[in-house]
Amino acid sequence: MKKFYRLLLAGALLAGITGNAQTKKQLKPEDYGKWQSLGATAISNNGAWLAWQMMVQKDNDSLFLENLLTKKKYAIAFASGPVFSGDNQWIAYRVGVSYKESEKLEEQKKPVEYSTGYMNLVTGRQYSIKNAGRFSFSENGKFLAITLDPAKGNTEKGSILLLRNLTDSTTRTIGNVTASAFNKKGDFLAYVIEGANDAANSVELFNLNTYALKVLASDTCRFSQLTWQKNGDALCFMKTVKSPDHEEETGVIYTYTNVYKTPALTLLSNSDLAGLPKDMRIVPTANIGLSEDITSVFFGLNKWTEKPKKDTAKKAPAAKDSTRKDSAALVKAAPKKDSSLKNPSGLDIWHWKDEEIQPRQKLTYNQDKNANFLGVYNFDKKNFIQVADSVFPRASIGGKQKIAVVMNDTKYKPAFKEDYADFHLVDLKTGTRKLLGEKKLAGYYTGFNSSPDGKYLTYFADQNWWVYDVQQNQHRNLSGGIKTDFWNTKDDHPATKPPFGMAGWTKGDKDLLVYDEYNIYALQADGKKTRKLTSGEKDEIVFRIVRTDAENEYFDETKPIILSAYGDKTKRSGFYQLNKGQVQELVYADKAMGRLTKAKDADVYAYLQQTFSESPSVVAVNGDWKKSTVVATTNPQQKDYAWGKSELVNFTNKKGQQLQGALFYPADYQPGKKYPMVVYIYEILSNTLHGYTSPNERSAYNTTNFTTNGYFIFRPDIVYDINEPGMSAVNCVVPAVEEVLKTGMIDENKVGLMGHSWGAYQTSFIITQTNLFKAAIAGAPLTDLISMSMSIYWNSGVPDQKIFETSQGRFDGPWYDRMEEHIRNSPMFQAKNINTPLMVAFGDKDGAVDWHQGIEMYGTLRRMQKPHIMLVYADENHGLAKKENQIDYQKRQFEFFDHYLLGKPAPKWIEEGVKYSEKMKK
Repeated sequence: MKKFYRLLLAGALLAGITGNAQTKKQLKPEDYGKWQSLGATAISNNGAWLAWQMMVQKDNDSLFLENLLTKKKYAIAFASGPVFSGDNQWIAYRVGVSYKESEKLEEQKKPVEYSTGYMNLVTGRQYSIKNAGRFSFSENGKFLAITLDPAKGNTEKGSILLLRNLTDSTTRTIGNVTASAFNKKGDFLAYVIEGANDAANSVELFNLNTYALKVLASDTCRFSQLTWQKNGDALCFMKTVKSPDHEEETGVIYTYTNVYKTPALTLLSNSDLAGLPKDMRIVPTANIGLSEDITSVFFGLNKWTEKPKKDTAKKAPAAKDSTRKDSAALVKAAPKKDSSLKNPSGLDIWHWKDEEIQPRQKLTYNQDKNANFLGVYNFDKKNFIQVADSVFPRASIGGKQKIAVVMNDTKYKPAFKEDYADFHLVDLKTGTRKLLGEKKLAGYYTGFNSSPDGKYLTYFADQNWWVYDVQQNQHRNLSGGIKTDFWNTKDDHPATKPPFGMAGWTKGDKDLLVYDEYNIYALQADGKKTRKLTSGEKDEIVFRIVRTDAENEYFDETKPIILSAYGDKTKRSGFYQLNKGQVQELVYADKAMGRLTKAKDADVYAYLQQTFSESPSVVAVNGDWKKSTVVATTNPQQKDYAWGKSELVNFTNKKGQQLQGALFYPADYQPGKKYPMVVYIYEILSNTLHGYTSPNERSAYNTTNFTTNGYFIFRPDIVYDINEPGMSAVNCVVPAVEEVLKTGMIDENKVGLMGHSWGAYQTSFIITQTNLFKAAIAGAPLTDLISMSMSIYWNSGVPDQKIFETSQGRFDGPWYDRMEEHIRNSPMFQAKNINTPLMVAFGDKDGAVDWHQGIEMYGTLRRMQKPHIMLVYADENHGLAKKENQIDYQKRQFEFFDHYLLGKPAPKWIEEGVKYSEKMKK
């Protein structure tokens, strides 16, 4: 009898467990539209209020607010882009339309008309201004400027600006405004007025304290480039002037300084710039700006083009017969005209000496046409200096606007591999130039970057961090004596190895903060001392500095500095604190944590956290990090559906390197059962272990779409050997999959492979080397590495050969020097070995991978009569953008894998294809 009851109890427990499992629904495509994602977040300056946007795939978006102290909450429909006022009394936001209305407008190809909304955080009262998509608060939060969208058929050049006094609820209406800006302290609003009638053009300054209005300039000419000095104590703007003798317009610079005490208005035109070449002009469309100390104004210069002079000379009388012989002789002696100069408008001449090829020149035409050279006028020295010119055309202004670095890369063009340039330092007060370096790498870190105070220029060379001491005229190696690698030892591209990175400077340009693989180092600028600030190598934790104050150019070590922390092998993440030399853990867990923000005037933080199975949430935490609160969660409906989980897989590639991969379980996983698996590849993907993926019918290669439909998804890491990109992928992916197969969870006859772009190339190649995969999908793959290396990346207009020889291609030479390697690693040249059904997808306007790569593979496999399908989406680029195409591709992926991996009946398009005539009937 006891045995009977034990069996009965066990049966009841099993039934209960099974019953609980059955309460979880299977996620279907019609359910995807419920899924939410988090948009922008914001914290009020005092840390009392937190705002976040909740976006829903097929429902209305909303903006949510919560008072972290009182727990008061608000929800605002269709709102986004929250901005709190400086006095913590208001919040403003942009308001759109409902989901259904936006869908309707998209179908009609009409834009959404936005409104500006704002709310009093004390009373909760909300206000709305229709057809107003732009707004800004004054720094103190007392005023809100709202720009109305122009009405249809409006002929005015400017827009209506509403200046709302949030203290007394009054509104000042200003018409025909083309530009406006509050100064930093929030005491003044400057704006430019330009109407249909030129007589109305002016620049005005409105005192927000006294309501006094001052017209700074008025003219029939156009005003533009309105810019406040950093601290808001002065401003500058430009007037555009036509020249009777030149094709282009020129500019007159206005500066209005000392706005709080004894204001002064100064004008600068071409004639005021002593030393300006006669063929140069001030460019009215170029940016202008004042130095922090208001002793200098910066502007752009370019050449004039003289108008052709009218020929006023009288025509000579017709020649008499007696002169015909002489005339004929003259005609015979005249040189022949070069017929090639009669250039048809459709003709492009591609020349082997082109610095940039024609497609690149076309893309940058407007930018090049409007290019200008930096100039500066110093009021204190009463001198003009042309900083940049045709020899050194590019310039960047250094700290405190006292120096500039100019560079010239034209002598090293065309650059088939890495970009080099010559660099000079320019003293912006005297114009003195000093050579910094010739034929230096012109990258972000390898170029010369100014410290905040302008005392030093940093650059990375010879695998070390260097500074150039501006005062001492000395180059100094800061990291050479440290026994660690500051160059990225994980970088496997065939180019000069970049550094792990740089955080910035401490106060007073004292220390340069840089990174090695795990740690942060402080390198004293005088080279006398170095400090290791963290010890991440002990637990293989990567520490990096989080910049929580965007306004400060330096880091203040007298105050706590927040660090991000990432477990290189564990994939854990979180935040630590560096305080007075001590590193303290704040939060660190098996989750993905990021998007940290801080209240400006309070020690209150907010960040996002998530895992693959835990939908993203917003967490608020106080300054000591002892108390955290989950303020907002997403996707509560997920609890009703079966969901998968993720885990790390460690494996060794064929070269003996220890690597990892992220394995995602099917939602209905049951131990002992074998499941199908799809492997998604690109490069390093194990770091996606804790990434939450919302199901989405418009998202191809979507992990959750697959796991909720009974598939395992595996995302292994791939590392590379030079000249062997395809074989490197094989040497990593195959051992990775074999490691997962050892678990017994996967049906080895039901393993698929997929990837997009570079991942698609590897997919196409791997199946030439193994029969491990029973089906493969490649979105926009490179198939012929020789023809691809000679193609053009049309989205940027540059040759692909540079990508092949310095970046992702990982060849250390051109195809004709590495022909065997290019052929050996090309899917098309190895296609005879393919036994795996392959589906390829392309957009016929792909500007990254020429879709003819797909045609080459299609023609090859069709000739071999191997199972192959190519999907070509009209008018699509490298990634599908049209909703209907996104949905279609996602569905076809499942139909393809379901047939070849699960044995489901094949749709007609897989069995027979679709004839063009059938398509046209539909």
